[in-house]
Amino acid sequence: MKILKTIGLFLLSGVCLNAQEAKEVPFDPSIRHGVLPNGMNYYIKHNEEPKERASFYFAQNVGSVLEKESQRGLAHFLEHMAFNGTEHYPEKGMLEYLEKNGIKFGSEINAFTSFDETVYNISKVPVTNPKLLDSVLLVLHDWSGYLSLTDKEIDAERGVINEEWRTRNTPGFRVAEKVWTEGVMKGAVYAERMPIGLMSVVNNFKYDELRDYYNRWYRPDQQAVIVVGDIDVDAMESKVKRVFSPIPLKKDLPERKAFDIALNGDITFIESLDKEIGSATIEFIVRNKARDLKGYDHEDDALIKNVVSYILNNRIREQTVKKECPALSASYSYSNFVRPLDIMGLYIQPKTGRELESFEFALTELLRFVRYGATEGELQRAKLSIKNSSLSYLKNKDKISSDTYAKRIYNHFFTQNPLPDVTWDVNYTVDRLETITNEDLLTYMAGIYKDKEKDIVMAVKGTSGKTYPGRDDFVKVFDHVNTLELSPYNDNTSNKPLIAEDLREQRVVKTTEIPGLDARKYELDNGATVVIFPTPYDKDQIYMKAHSAGGSSLLSKDLLPSADVATYVASQSGLGEFDKIALGKKLAGTNTSLGLGIGELSESLSGNSTKSDIEVLFRKIYLSFEAPRFDMEAYELARERFAKNLERKQKNKKSVLQDSMSLALTAHNERTLLFNREFIDQIDLEKIKKVYDDRFRGIDDFTFVFVGDIDEQQLLKLARKYIGNIKSGQRKEAYVDHNYEPAGGKTIVRVSEEMETPQATVNMIFKGNMPYDVENGIKVYMTGQLIQKSCHDVIREEEGGSYGVGASASLTDIPKEQYTMSVHFDCNPDMVDKLVKVVYNQVGKLSGTIDAEDFREVKESMIKARKEAVNNNGYWMNILTSHVFYNRKIRTLDEYIDTVNAVSPEDIKETARIISENSDVVEGVLTPKI
Repeated sequence: MKILKTIGLFLLSGVCLNAQEAKEVPFDPSIRHGVLPNGMNYYIKHNEEPKERASFYFAQNVGSVLEKESQRGLAHFLEHMAFNGTEHYPEKGMLEYLEKNGIKFGSEINAFTSFDETVYNISKVPVTNPKLLDSVLLVLHDWSGYLSLTDKEIDAERGVINEEWRTRNTPGFRVAEKVWTEGVMKGAVYAERMPIGLMSVVNNFKYDELRDYYNRWYRPDQQAVIVVGDIDVDAMESKVKRVFSPIPLKKDLPERKAFDIALNGDITFIESLDKEIGSATIEFIVRNKARDLKGYDHEDDALIKNVVSYILNNRIREQTVKKECPALSASYSYSNFVRPLDIMGLYIQPKTGRELESFEFALTELLRFVRYGATEGELQRAKLSIKNSSLSYLKNKDKISSDTYAKRIYNHFFTQNPLPDVTWDVNYTVDRLETITNEDLLTYMAGIYKDKEKDIVMAVKGTSGKTYPGRDDFVKVFDHVNTLELSPYNDNTSNKPLIAEDLREQRVVKTTEIPGLDARKYELDNGATVVIFPTPYDKDQIYMKAHSAGGSSLLSKDLLPSADVATYVASQSGLGEFDKIALGKKLAGTNTSLGLGIGELSESLSGNSTKSDIEVLFRKIYLSFEAPRFDMEAYELARERFAKNLERKQKNKKSVLQDSMSLALTAHNERTLLFNREFIDQIDLEKIKKVYDDRFRGIDDFTFVFVGDIDEQQLLKLARKYIGNIKSGQRKEAYVDHNYEPAGGKTIVRVSEEMETPQATVNMIFKGNMPYDVENGIKVYMTGQLIQKSCHDVIREEEGGSYGVGASASLTDIPKEQYTMSVHFDCNPDMVDKLVKVVYNQVGKLSGTIDAEDFREVKESMIKARKEAVNNNGYWMNILTSHVFYNRKIRTLDEYIDTVNAVSPEDIKETARIISENSDVVEGVLTPKI
């Protein structure tokens, strides 16, 4: 289960800044809301994304903050127990029943616990089975107050919780937790109630402690049933009333009180160091009381907060790309941290040894904005960007998922913040943006960054053993910046056109229909190929992928490090006459993205655009070939960032195992790249230019695929104009297979590292040859799913040895026909040998025995997932590129279902036998040094 990390969640709370009346925002009329006699809320909404599916959420207005000292961690423990036996579903009966109907634990069945909330969900439930819908409601009914909480199941779950704690207790979490508990939540009960709790409590609590928390707080007056999906709202409301109304509300229950956090106007300094942290981070946090904003005041505050965040983060980003800037990166945010507390934060990654300078830089920009606000150009760019993004969202209102709506609803239930219809919300946003002024921004900033009585947390998160500036140093900088005479921001912009020359449309020399789809392939005069597939799925959205065979496989070994970073350096440099910052300003308000990549076997482009901005995407494609930039300043900054990333990697214990596995999986092939000091030293700007020019030199080896809300003739004209004018390289390439293969048989990789929290990591890879076809691909995938389930059942549920087991298997024909299966998990170091044997045993066992119910569940889940996918552009892009790039056959949904259903248990046994007996295996294990 997930524990919600509250930091970084941008909930809509803040300060009222607009002098309009606190009018009530209309509640979304498409949501049926009611309160049962026992106090339970319900929310029901019809939504057809995805079709024939419904999502069920059960929200509880209780969390870890309500625990007694003897119960620390039991709110989260109870969340786990909700899946381990209820009145109508003993032991694992609930999960077995749901998975039998194709609903997967983890991705579609899950829960999270936070300080103030606990939320359960069962998502994408097929609505064509009325009995299943009734059964899911019965699960929610049992979650309300009918958990079994048997001694046996409680004891079995203690080990799982320990492994979850072990998995989550990373260096990053440890240093963050100290800042949260000793700084941000200082003096409040929240600081002593982290949801994961104390393992001393988890391991030793008496059974009745858990039952006491459960009986006190799991009750209908603190609960809400949320159902969103392709349902009849009236019929569902009738069912909800029938199932949940009889649940009694017990008498003499404790009040669900709200908790406060006292602010004292002090500066708190935290130095949070850990020997496994690779580089320093500086945090400057201003604590504010969360304001109880209602109606239009809440909406206005949320919108102005977004405008401020857009402008201030873009302003900071504009500075951090400059060589002289002491910070590698910095960001600003304002968010609700826990219910009674909002925080404004600056989060800074300093260049090595420049902690105080980077703090001064970021604080200066914050105070500049507090005093002067935005320039007119900044304000207009922010308005345009937010407006266009909102309008695009509205055009795709029908593609908002049921789970997204459910999350909006449970946030409303917990906070009572407005819950308007999406159309109303976007219209309000567009209208209000027209009237927002710089005075509104200044008033907002004055409310969240007061001149006096600021409650501040300053923190350094870094590496144990290193010396960092202390409290007096940071306070001195803070005081100094506050005395500076600052000038307004200088916002430089350019009116130059993105492309100066007048491009003319080039000829189409050949048109071909794509069999089985309403799609066409056009060959242009310069040799480029363009495939266009109009679809009805995402309104106003167009997606693009392009591919050319070859990649870094055609480069000499000495060029490989530069090839690995070439497109990144180019992206940080800008395009044509515009550096990255100038390009961002030039394109502000447009909604496009474009990324380039050089892989081992191909070079590629991937992008998307709104319908109205599609020409901007084509211009970016054209310039990426004809006028890429490679700025020395961007290159040097990239090297600094690589060096920082290397510092972090060297402190990451798992990276040692990852590198060792990479070498073992390629039998130490001389072309295998590891990210280390040698890698960075080999990167060279001239080599980057050479590699980029070589890989993106000619358009005639590229095939572009466009999928989405397309006017085909308009898009073809743009392709002829922009792609058609990219120079031809007069070449058709193929990749070279450099035989990245493990040594034959079993290769054992054992790595030991010193660790703060003892934890073992197991990563096992099985590889072997197998003829490639769709049937074999499905068999391999199904085998991986069955291995995942069986290893999860034994390793987590029976042994309590891991929080979670991941396993998957796939078959490919690129660069050769080969299957790969991976199994990975973290665990108690004392259980490594035993659990590794479990994996081998389960693979071998599958070759002889297939659990009929598991086999059926995997098929159901695969078919369910494919039915859900076919109404999405991402699915069709994958289908079409697989056909166009790799000449694989396009199969219909019915053909896929028939192929899945045709797989027999004997097929899986044979596939498992091949994996068990014929694989080359790399068995990797990381353990703590003793």
